Amino acid sequence: MPPALIRKALPADAPRWIELLNASVGAEYPDKGLYDPAWVEGQFAPDSGAETWVAEQGGKILSSISFLAPFQGPNPVANMGRHLNRPEAFNDGTAEALLKRIGEIAEQRKQLVVNRVIAADSKSQILHERAGYVCVGFQPYKHMLRTREGALFYVRPPQSTEMPRLPLSESLPQVADLAKVVLPKLKLTAPPSVRDGVTGYALQNDARIVEGSTEDFQKRKEEANAANPPLEISGMFHQGQGFLRGTPGPAPKALIAERDGNVTAGLLYNFDTVDRCVRVVDGFCSDDLSIGVLLRQATRAAQEQNAVYVEVDILSTAPRLLKSAEQLGFVPIAYMPAFVSQGDTNSDVIKLIKLNMVYSPEETNFTSMARGIAETVDQNFQDQKVGVAIINLLRGLPFLEGLGDGELRKVARLFTQKLFRPGEKIFGKGDQGNEAYVIMRGQIDIIIEENTKPIASFGIGQIFGELAFLDGAPRTAIAVASQPSILLVLARSSFNSLVQHEPHLGMVVMRNMAIELSNRLRKMTAKK
Repeated sequence: MPPALIRKALPADAPRWIELLNASVGAEYPDKGLYDPAWVEGQFAPDSGAETWVAEQGGKILSSISFLAPFQGPNPVANMGRHLNRPEAFNDGTAEALLKRIGEIAEQRKQLVVNRVIAADSKSQILHERAGYVCVGFQPYKHMLRTREGALFYVRPPQSTEMPRLPLSESLPQVADLAKVVLPKLKLTAPPSVRDGVTGYALQNDARIVEGSTEDFQKRKEEANAANPPLEISGMFHQGQGFLRGTPGPAPKALIAERDGNVTAGLLYNFDTVDRCVRVVDGFCSDDLSIGVLLRQATRAAQEQNAVYVEVDILSTAPRLLKSAEQLGFVPIAYMPAFVSQGDTNSDVIKLIKLNMVYSPEETNFTSMARGIAETVDQNFQDQKVGVAIINLLRGLPFLEGLGDGELRKVARLFTQKLFRPGEKIFGKGDQGNEAYVIMRGQIDIIIEENTKPIASFGIGQIFGELAFLDGAPRTAIAVASQPSILLVLARSSFNSLVQHEPHLGMVVMRNMAIELSNRLRKMTAKK
């Protein structure tokens, strides 16, 4: 039999494309609009803004894939979707031939190609890797098919993507670690790192936040452009819903920040009713303050709508917003090189998500390339496993003041739990101060000598033992449990490792500890 004919889809192909849809994903895909011949015909029309290619053999469509129309602006990326294959297309080379043809078209247009692959679909992973695509990200729980499925991001770069890369902040180690895994696979140079002590935007200020429409956002953004605000959020990609990027969902919503009667920032997001997620698609900020507040408000809106996750694409050249996202509990899941055009150059994009559900690693048949990415992302999500009760307890501690949920989870992972019976000693006079303690339950008395009255007592939510922890000097008192007690124990070695990896985070904690100790000394002096 002759090889399949690869060509653009026509409106008359709609019935056969729907047959392919049923053969690929079945009749129960959540977005029923994709089964409507009139909608499909509209997508295949020359003036639709979309562009679908099919592989046809013997009057049957074996494979199909679409160039999705960008949401706005020029796009250096060919964003692919609705990638469907009959089972036989994997075996006879048709699926690979279509994917390679798409790569050739994008190469002629000087575009990268990005496609999403369901993580459980090992045949599609192998198909993409054979066709020269590289896995650059893994997003757990991304799409809703019959069940909720994770997705892999595959990129086929053109020959011209190599370019000088701006340094990545050492204050963003998860982003840097992901870049170090992704870029060599694309034969691109990993960016250097810089110890800049970057801090995120404020997550709360006196801004008044109002809701608006897409039109409101665009008007305010145009007004703000006079101040030449930095581009920080990538909002160019297709805004269809679900894995197949099908029928449109609800209109995007805008959050507008106003301070002293002036618009200072805006954020645009939409709600995907198929995947039940919130996607931040654009933003601007003219006061260097309010964009963090709006991102925080978007995460709250997502929780109110019972969204499974929030996702946002942030430029690598926006370290402050990346840091703010980290503070809010976002995790980097994909590193996409040269995804945004900025004048004569392109900027890398980091895709981040904030899960509103408990994370657990996905067990599936990854290729070795995909597994390397998935394991890196899984490591980034380890912080999410920390219990809510521990996070809530730590959030109220003065020495952790100013840390967002993402940073609190990093600190919380350092603690271990220990149980002490009444009368049991936690540490003695002269012991090395290698640990600090937070009380989850019970009470701890501090005494100078055995069988003497306590000079201080600590209860739930308080920290003790931090003075020797800070300076490493021997303990000058004895700590004894006066009730059954559960303590969170922080080892200095673990804390020092965090400080070396994230100096800004360590600096905040050390500063807060010093302030708290100073306040205690003042109170003790005042009592005398």
